[in-house]
Amino acid sequence: MKPRQFCRLWLNATEDEEQSRGYRTQCVKLLSRIIGVEENTIERWGSGIDFPGMPAQYENTLSYALTIKRMLEEGGKAQRDIFLEVLKQLEDS
Repeated sequence: MKPRQFCRLWLNATEDEEQSRGYRTQCVKLLSRIIGVEENTIERWGSGIDFPGMPAQYENTLSYALTIKRMLEEGGKAQRDIFLEVLKQLEDS
């Protein structure tokens, strides 16, 4: 998944909101958290909200993250609790 599409779907943004002040900064922060790289690294991937210099290996990560987000939103609290427990187990191992 391309970063522009990911940010739009994650943030539930419209085309107008994509053009608003501060949207790119939101995307940089979001991509940094999801991918696990520094914000200044993402800044170097290009201007605008397309981030054309993003390495292709991160496209799958963005797709997986969005899928997990949607699953948690649809599954309700019980699903979130299960997911948090899985994350805890992964951190402990």
